Formats: sequence, structure tokens, C-alpha cells
Amino acid sequence: MALVNYSSSLDGEDQDCATTHDEPASKRQKRTGASEASACDGAATPQQPSMPPLPSEFHDLYAATVRQSTVDDPALHQGRKRQVPHIVGQWPSHVYIEWRPSYEQHAILTRLLAKVEETLDGEIELHQFMTSDLGAPLPLHVSLSRPLSLSTTEKDDFLQRVSESLGSGAVPPFIMQPHSLAWFTSPDSNRSFLVLGVATTGGDSDDEGDNAPLMKLLRKSNAAAARFGQPLLYQHARDDEDDDEDDEARTAFHVSIAWTFARPGQDISQATLDLFQRLPLDEVMAWRIAVDSVKVKIGNVVTSVALSRGGAPGRDRARFLFDET
Repeated sequence: MALVNYSSSLDGEDQDCATTHDEPASKRQKRTGASEASACDGAATPQQPSMPPLPSEFHDLYAATVRQSTVDDPALHQGRKRQVPHIVGQWPSHVYIEWRPSYEQHAILTRLLAKVEETLDGEIELHQFMTSDLGAPLPLHVSLSRPLSLSTTEKDDFLQRVSESLGSGAVPPFIMQPHSLAWFTSPDSNRSFLVLGVATTGGDSDDEGDNAPLMKLLRKSNAAAARFGQPLLYQHARDDEDDDEDDEARTAFHVSIAWTFARPGQDISQATLDLFQRLPLDEVMAWRIAVDSVKVKIGNVVTSVALSRGGAPGRDRARFLFDET
């Protein structure tokens, strides 16, 4: 991957300023124009051009955290245990949609979590997904698979199959938006999650309002998982089924924003729902989250599969730190 070239539009100005300071005082006095002086004076230039954004592939290079132990140690992860125990030769894998909240969205979600913790009043210890230990904003995701464990001989075939299926053009880019705040108890672990329910909004699908794009992606991901003997996410959502049994899956898509080892009871669940209805969260409900790719993570390698409007599969190759473009 080539280095990012930032704009050099200021290079000429910097050179002019340096030349000005190197000239004799008599010549500098002849150069009129307060604008020149202000251009060379950093304090007189209140707005500097912002740095261009990093390419999306850059984030995939650092999707895995630094390994701190050669064995599973819950003490290093706030007491969490792997849903699929690590086995040498097995590759933990996941298919998901990634969402990187903007600065404003991140701030709003952080304030929302603070309100939830205030409502809980210490009854539950809540751990957030919003920020890393170093204070950096973290991406959030919508799962399209359960935690998978692929063998070394399976992982490349799985990646090829799921990439061709998801990027075949059957699901074009679409928009989703939050619609609720609730607690979700994971069937795969001993944790409960505070989640934002999400749903698709219109788009190119004829089945508007029933999460058709998300359901299509889920069925294709489940079909690939089933072919390799892996567990399915929302069991009824198979690629060859399209009946009323999908109703539960259609409303299950969510973004996890925090977690706890506790099992929130009816009182806490109702208090959380009341909080969501009481706070002025119209702005959250109005967010539009553009989805134009699906991530496939196998081990610590993330491959982005672009959603296309037809034609060839949209798989982008996996990105490594020193790849050439």
C-alpha cells in the first residue's frame, strides 16, 4: 500500500516566507502589503487547511489489537472469554458491516451512554465499545455472521465463496438508520449488550421497510457458513428460505455500543426504553448510515467486499501494511 500523498499547496508559501526572512532589512521594507506579513505569520492565519482523510483501507490494517499473551487470559480483556476457544490452526472469523461514527455522532453516543449509566445508578457495570484504552474512537459494526472458526485449509475457500456471493451485485449499496435502544442477551456468551437497533430505509429494493438488503446479506453469509459446517446467525435466515420464519431475524439487526456481564431484568430494560423515549434523540433517529461494503475478517486480516449494482464481484483484495498499490 503506497504512502498517502498530502497536498503540497503550502510549500510555495513556506518557501516565500523563508526567502523573505533571509533578505536584508532594506529590501524587506520595500515589500509592501500587510497580507504578505499575515501570510507568513501563523497567528494571523486562523484557519489552516485540514488534513485529507485516510483511505478506508488504512483502517483495515489495524483492525486487530496488539496480542498480549500466547494463551487466552480473560484478565487481559475485562473478564471476557473467547466465544470460540483458540485452537492452533483454527482462524477466528467474522462477517460484518462496519460503521465509523462521525465526530458529532461519537459525541452524541458517548453522552447517551453517560445517561444510561446515570439511570442504572451503579446496579450494572457497563463497558463501552465507543473508545479504545488510548482514547481513540472505535468503529462499530452490524454482525452478518456468528463467531466462526475456520481451519487453515478452509479459510481461503470461505473468503472466495463469501466474497463472490456478497459482491455479486445482488445487493447494491443501501442506507440504514437507528430506530431503538434495547438490551440484547447473546446466545454465544455470558454477556448482555446495549444495542441500537437498525433498519434499512428504502433504496433499490422492492421490499422497502422489511430490511430486505440486510436480510439478503445475512442469507448469503449464512449460506457460506453452513457450507463449511459453521453456526448460523439467526438460524432461520438461510439462503434458500424466504418465509415468515424470517420475521425474528428481520428485526434483530443492531449495533452494539456497550456490554455487561449482568443480565438486565425487566425493570432495567423498561428504564432504558423510557430513557430512549424521554431524551431528545430525534437526531439519532435521523442518522443515515451509508453501507457500500461488507467486511470479512479472518484472523487479523480484513478483506473489504464492495457492494455493486451488478456485474463482476466486488471483492477488494486484503490489505497488508507494506503492499504496493
